[in-house]
Amino acid sequence: MDIRITVLASLIAALPALLQAGDVYRSVDAEGNVTYTDTPPKTDSTVEKIEIQPGPSEASRLDTEERNAAIRKAMEEARAKRLEKKASREERLSKAREELEDAEADLERTKELGDDDRQYLSGGRSRIKPEYFDRIKEAEDKVEAARKNFKEIRGY
Repeated sequence: MDIRITVLASLIAALPALLQAGDVYRSVDAEGNVTYTDTPPKTDSTVEKIEIQPGPSEASRLDTEERNAAIRKAMEEARAKRLEKKASREERLSKAREELEDAEADLERTKELGDDDRQYLSGGRSRIKPEYFDRIKEAEDKVEAARKNFKEIRGY
């Protein structure tokens, strides 16, 4: 069994050289050992000529290498374009997230009621000025616009 494995390993190792040779001879000696060679053996063993298809021509091989290089180049360009688009989208998303956070913080600051937002009435009473509500509405609109922009960039 070891001899068969050794012969098979030798054949596999020599296969590239044999494929270029064109003709391969398989011989079996009296003990049943199989040998492959590119020259006809001079022994009394049984010899079988194995026809091997020739490999691709040099021009065909170069043609294939050029096509493969063009495909690799196109793949790299497409990959670079995808990465560029992804980076651009992430940058826009980051900016939109920042704008949304700023708008939300601005809304919270706007909701804080200050002394200027009150109109003092007679009898020690006061009421909130209409301008306060207008500012809140404006800040809420900015938050909504920033949220909409963020969702559009995010894609859902």
